Amino acid sequence: MRAVTRIYGTLGFKLVMASMVLALGTIGLGGVIVFKVSEDAIKVDAQATVKELAADLDNMKVVGDGGGQDLLDRLTRLKIQKFGAAWVMDKNGFLIAHMDPRYRGDAEARQFIGDYVVNLNVGEQPIQQLGEKNVAHKLKLLDLLYKFSAGFGSYTFRGETELIAFKVLKEKGWFVAVDQPISTAYSELDRIKHTIVTMCVVIAFLVFGFTWFAMRVIIKPYYREQEVTNRRLELLNQELESSKKRLEKSGNSLTRLYDLSIAMQYSGFLESHLPLVLGVAQERFEVDRILLFMPDDQGKFLRCRAAVGNVFESEEKIHVPLGPQGGGLFRAFQGKRTVVWDGEGPVPEENRILPPYDRIRSLRSRTYAIFPLISKDKVVGVLGVDNKMSRRPLSRDDIGAIENFSYKMASLIENTLHFQSMRKAAQEMENRDRLTGLFHLRHVKSIAEGQIGGVVRDGVPISVALIYITNFKEYNERNGYQRGDFVLQKTADMLKSLEVMGVVPGRCYGATFLALFPAKNREQATYLAAGFEKEFRQFAFYGEKRLSGEKLTVKVSVSEYARDSGQTFDEFYARLEEA
Repeated sequence: MRAVTRIYGTLGFKLVMASMVLALGTIGLGGVIVFKVSEDAIKVDAQATVKELAADLDNMKVVGDGGGQDLLDRLTRLKIQKFGAAWVMDKNGFLIAHMDPRYRGDAEARQFIGDYVVNLNVGEQPIQQLGEKNVAHKLKLLDLLYKFSAGFGSYTFRGETELIAFKVLKEKGWFVAVDQPISTAYSELDRIKHTIVTMCVVIAFLVFGFTWFAMRVIIKPYYREQEVTNRRLELLNQELESSKKRLEKSGNSLTRLYDLSIAMQYSGFLESHLPLVLGVAQERFEVDRILLFMPDDQGKFLRCRAAVGNVFESEEKIHVPLGPQGGGLFRAFQGKRTVVWDGEGPVPEENRILPPYDRIRSLRSRTYAIFPLISKDKVVGVLGVDNKMSRRPLSRDDIGAIENFSYKMASLIENTLHFQSMRKAAQEMENRDRLTGLFHLRHVKSIAEGQIGGVVRDGVPISVALIYITNFKEYNERNGYQRGDFVLQKTADMLKSLEVMGVVPGRCYGATFLALFPAKNREQATYLAAGFEKEFRQFAFYGEKRLSGEKLTVKVSVSEYARDSGQTFDEFYARLEEA
């Protein structure tokens, strides 16, 4: 009996000690990996951040010898983790912008910082310098600007050691940097290291204490419990296999969601990509139906912009008013909070959609959740999720996951809409004259070509006025080009006042303007042009008295397009210009 006990004790001791070594080794190795990955992540994040900032600044137009307020605004918009900051040095080593308010005075005073020494860890050299030998690892900021295109290292700034990631914009002569005090950057790493050491010590004590318990209690009944343990392991393996499949499915869905969201954001095609994103979300969250609502341009209705699942009407027919009649959809939109019903009992009165909108079959459900799409404290729409067919209530995990998805969806929609507005504004700027703000002749011609089809088909008239300031050249010579630019701008403002009457004004070249009068015959166009002429004559321009005629004069020629002429607008305009 003593021999058996001695064998059990020896076996138990070896097993427990092996477990302890394995546990401590695993924790230590995992801790080292986590520590190194976290340390590398700090460097990678810093370099990614400075590349993002450099790409943004590279597209910025520079006025004078610095970026001014626009440069400072771009630095301030950058989100640096913890206590980091972004700054820019020019090619002469002077600080020209810093996002930290403490150093903005130095930036305004053009403080020289080019002699700060950097311990370079990583450096990217231009192609023409790749063959150079003896690359130094300790260089001044000014040397880094001329020898490297990007890099990462550390330096001492104002008595504090900091990490620095930089990018050089050669064309602008800027040294763009993001720095962060080492004390704050590595504070999380120190905490991780302390936690790992503490955990290893605690586990070592626990394992030693468990050794006595294992030898006395665990080893003896081990063989009797082995079969039970094996059965439990089989069940666990089955659950793990099932979990693995679910994770793979979720991972594939998340990858597709990410790809679609990037495509939607950068293409600006909101309507075509929304159903695809919702389709992947439906597959990911395993729900019967998802409907996305957004307010219309008038702010009167929540209209369905995309839907997947069992939808019985077309999307344009699915809408509710932005008021009490909208029920739970309106409550979620107005209250900025999620509205959930589990299907137990009748739908609460405040969540019911009132007539006549309750006749829309796609809005009928007893088991649903409505999530507000909130971006920057602004509600851009709502996401309705339900299990109309299965009537399965949504679990807390489901609601939490979809709520997290709704926040990302809101941000994605907001960014896409912003991109659309920027692209529209850019297209608008391309079609307008920079000095006067009027449409270019090319754009006015394209508008007119579209109108001519209506003239021929429906008999709707269209007239054109050619406007020329006859003595503008003399005015320029006597008063200077700045005064001449004002005359052109004022003339453009007078023509813009006709836009309320449907007139489309444009600038041809020099002091020649063009006004398009859709749906107006020659008499109507002449009447409107006469009002412009009167306003022009009555306005007193600076320096008119110096002219030979003592007054700026304008000549207006109005003509109506003949529907049976068969001319293109270019041909019609050429004849009008000759006349």
